Amino acid sequence: MEDTVKFLHEVGSLKLTPRSGWLKIGIENPESVAEHSFRTAIIAFLLAEKSGEGLERCLKAAFYGLIHDLHESRTTDLHKIAKRYVKVDEEKLENEMMKFQIDFSDVEKYVEDADMLELAFQAVEYSVMNKYAIEFAKNVELKTEVGKKIYESLMSRKDPRWWR
Repeated sequence: MEDTVKFLHEVGSLKLTPRSGWLKIGIENPESVAEHSFRTAIIAFLLAEKSGEGLERCLKAAFYGLIHDLHESRTTDLHKIAKRYVKVDEEKLENEMMKFQIDFSDVEKYVEDADMLELAFQAVEYSVMNKYAIEFAKNVELKTEVGKKIYESLMSRKDPRWWR
């Protein structure tokens, strides 16, 4: 149980790890990696569901969305500029951190699209505060047809505050 407790503390540190790219453009209190992972998981579930997958695959996609950035509890969130200079051994991290062996290849496309869509949603939302944030939402490449449709709808909106 000691390893489980340590692992769960490590997971909890993602609540304190800011998404660093937003800091580069002046977003003062950006979302955490944990917040990003939560919405990524929801998006991954919906992408799989709207693509006709069964409940088991939808849940698998959601779980993978939750843990897709788990390694950032050890490396922090490296933005694009930092990644030019820093190489993370993600395979080593995965082997050390992941005590469960699950093949996610059948849902990977949903999580990859969900990760990009979550970034785009956050960019649109932050663009209300900072006009440069919208740049993060441009030129997003998606694999799934459902993801492309969601992205198109997202980018056609003028204001993310739909309740206004």
